[in-house]
Amino acid sequence: MSATEATIFGGINAERERRGLSPVTWNPLLDQAAKSQARSMAALRRMAHNLPETATPTLVARVRAAGYEFRRVSENIAFGQRDAETVVQSWMNSPGHRANILDPNVSETGVGVTRVEGGPLYFCQVFGARL
Repeated sequence: MSATEATIFGGINAERERRGLSPVTWNPLLDQAAKSQARSMAALRRMAHNLPETATPTLVARVRAAGYEFRRVSENIAFGQRDAETVVQSWMNSPGHRANILDPNVSETGVGVTRVEGGPLYFCQVFGARL
C-alpha cells in the first residue's frame, strides 16, 4: 500500500469512526480490484465505473476476478484531486460516495491510486462484505 493509499484508508476510517461506525479492514483481494480499476482508468485516461474495453469491465467482474466472494460490494472513483486528503473530502461531499464510505454493512476495503506519466491521479476504493 502506497503512502497515498494508506492516507485514504486512514481518512475513510476516521470518517467512519467519527460517526460511531466500525472501521473497515484492508483486504488484499479488494485492493487488487481497486488497483486494477485505477490502472485501467489511467491507461484509458477516463474515469468510469464501467470500462467495456477492459478484461474486467464492471465492479462485479473485477471483484470476482480477484477471487472475493461477496454479499455486498461498492466502489468510489475519482480523478484529478491533488492528494489523498482532497479525494476523501471530495467523496464525503458527494452523497453517493459518502453513502459507500459510511455503509455500516461493509467491513473491508482496498484502495488503488495511479497515474500515467504527466497525467492526473486516478483513485479507486472498493468496499465489501464477504458471504
